[in-house]
Amino acid sequence: MNYQEEKKYIGNRDQLIRVKRLKMQEGKAAGVEMLDVQNRSGMHFDVNVSRGMDIPYLDFCGENVGFISPCGVVAPEYFDDKELGFLKSFTAGFLTTCGLKVAGAPCEYEGAEYGLHGNLSHTPAEEVSAVIEEGGDTPCAVIRGKIRDAVIFGDKMCLEREIRCFYKERKFTLRDKVTNEGYKKVRQMILYHCNIGYPILSPESEVYIPALETKARNAHAQEGIDSWMKTQMADPNYEEMCYYHKLKPDEKNHSIAAIYNPDLELGIAIEIDLSTLDYFVQWKMMGAGDYVMGLEPSNSTIDGIKDAVDNGSMKYLKPGETREYNLTFHILKGREEFEAVKR
Repeated sequence: MNYQEEKKYIGNRDQLIRVKRLKMQEGKAAGVEMLDVQNRSGMHFDVNVSRGMDIPYLDFCGENVGFISPCGVVAPEYFDDKELGFLKSFTAGFLTTCGLKVAGAPCEYEGAEYGLHGNLSHTPAEEVSAVIEEGGDTPCAVIRGKIRDAVIFGDKMCLEREIRCFYKERKFTLRDKVTNEGYKKVRQMILYHCNIGYPILSPESEVYIPALETKARNAHAQEGIDSWMKTQMADPNYEEMCYYHKLKPDEKNHSIAAIYNPDLELGIAIEIDLSTLDYFVQWKMMGAGDYVMGLEPSNSTIDGIKDAVDNGSMKYLKPGETREYNLTFHILKGREEFEAVKR
C-alpha cells in the first residue's frame, strides 16, 4: 500500500513517520535538546539541536550503526576548546561536524591557537524547525537550522543545515550551506566525522572505500597501510591509524564509502558530493572500548591550518560567498545492496 492507502488504517501519522522534540534530563547530558526521527522503513536517528545539529544516534530495526564514545552525550557548556580538550565531550555518535575555522589537529596559526576540530559541534543551533511535509505518497521529515561561528573583530560565518528523511526510504540526506557573513575573505574548513561502531562494525565487517590513491597520515599508520581495509578483534593496546584516500568519482562526481556486516546482512553507505568535499579521511581505531571506524569526507587535509595552506587544500570564502556540501546516508540491507554500491 502507498501512504494515502495506509492512512486509512492509522489513527495518527506518528504510526508511519514522526519527529519528536526531546530534552535529556540526567548527568552531563542534562538540558540537551534532540529531535527524534523515525520513518516507516525502521530507520531511527536523533538530531542534537544543542550540539550543531549533529547526529549522535542512528539505528535500523534496533541495530546500532554509530559509535558512542565513553563520555556519551554531553551538553555544550562542558566544552574545552584548548588543545585536545574536545575529546572530553566528544560524543562521536554517527556524525560530528568539525569546523568551520579549523578541522583536525590542534594548531597555532598567525598568533592564534586552535583546539582539536573547532567549535561547530559544540554550538547550539538557532531558527530550528522540524516538520513533516506531506506530498502525495512520499511524505518527508524536514529539519532545518542555523549554527553561527562568528566573533567580533574576527571571522563571521554561518552554517545552514537541512536534513531530509523520506517516508519509506532507508536513507536520509544532509545539505549544508556555509556563508561568509563578514566583509573579509575567510579560511573555511569542514570535516564530517562519520563514526561507524558495533555491531555494524565488527571483526567480520567489510570496508569499501573506492580509493584511487591512499596515503598514511603518519609513520605509525604506514605500518598498517596494507591492511587499511581490514577490521580485526578489539585490542586493548591498539593505537589509532588514519589514512587519506583520493576517491574515485562517478559520472556525477559523487563517490560512496561503505561498511557492511555479512553476519547481520546490514551496512551503511555514505554518498559524497566530491565537487566540494574533495578529501576523505579514514580513522581506524580497533581498540577495546574504543572500537570505531571513521569515514570522514572533508574539504581539506586535517593536520593543521598551516599544513592545509601550504599543501593547497585550504578553502576560502569571499565576503558574502556561500558554499554547499551534500551527503546522503544509505542503510544497506543484504549482500546485493552492498555489491551494488561497489559496482
